[in-house]
Amino acid sequence: MDGADWLRTQLTSFGCAACGELYEPGRIRLLAHRDGLFFVDLACTACSSRAVAIVTVETDQDHGTLAETGELAEIAAARTTPQGPVAPPISADDVLDVHRLLGDFRGGTRELLDRLDRGATA
Repeated sequence: MDGADWLRTQLTSFGCAACGELYEPGRIRLLAHRDGLFFVDLACTACSSRAVAIVTVETDQDHGTLAETGELAEIAAARTTPQGPVAPPISADDVLDVHRLLGDFRGGTRELLDRLDRGATA
C-alpha cells in the first residue's frame, strides 16, 4: 500500500463537516504534500459537499503511524450532532489565497497555524 492509499484508509474514519457521513476512499484525493503536510480534497457522496484538509502524519513508538487532521477529528467525534450552518463552497479566490499563503512558506504545522492566526488578527 503506497502513502496515498494509506492516508485514504486513515481518513475514511472521519465524517463530512456538512452531514456527518463517513468519507469513502474513492472520494478522498491527495492534492499535494510538503514538509510533512498533506493537502487532501474530501468529497461527500451523501450530500455532495467538498472540503480541503491539511493533514499531518506522525510516527509514534506505541501506536505506529498516525494521521492528524485537526478540525476533522472533532467533526468525526461529534458527527451525529448538527454543527450549524454549512460554510459556502470553496471558490477559485480561496484556492488562490491558499496558493499565495503557501508559495513562500517554510516551516511546520505550528508555524503555519501561527501565521494564519496573525493574519486573522491583523
